[in-house]
Amino acid sequence: MTNSDVLDTELLTQYYESLGKEGLMLSLETFDSVIKDYASVLQTAVDSEDEEAVRSQAHKIKGACRSVGLKALAVYMENIEKHQWNWAQAEQWLLNWADSVTPHRQQIDMWLEQKSH
Repeated sequence: MTNSDVLDTELLTQYYESLGKEGLMLSLETFDSVIKDYASVLQTAVDSEDEEAVRSQAHKIKGACRSVGLKALAVYMENIEKHQWNWAQAEQWLLNWADSVTPHRQQIDMWLEQKSH
C-alpha cells in the first residue's frame, strides 16, 4: 500500500503546519497510549459476541484512527461498525487491522521524518 492508501497526508500536513512536529508527536503518543485499551475492549466484546458493543467500539476506534490520519485502519473499523458481517468475517478484519496497526503507525513516523528534513 502506498502512503496515500494508508495515511490521510492532507490531514497530517494540516496538523504539522498548525501544531508543529512536537504537537503532532504528542497527538500520536496519545493515540499510541489509548489504542491498545480500545482494542482490548473491542476484543472483549467480540469474545462475548456482543454485536452492539463491537459496533460501538469500532466507531470509537475508527475516530481515533482518523484523528491521527490512519485512513486505512479507520476503514477496517468502519466496515465493522456499519456493514453486515458474520463473526468469522469480523474476526478476520480485526486480525488484519491488528497486523496493520504497527506498520501503518510507522508510516506516519517515516512521513514525519521526511517532512522534517
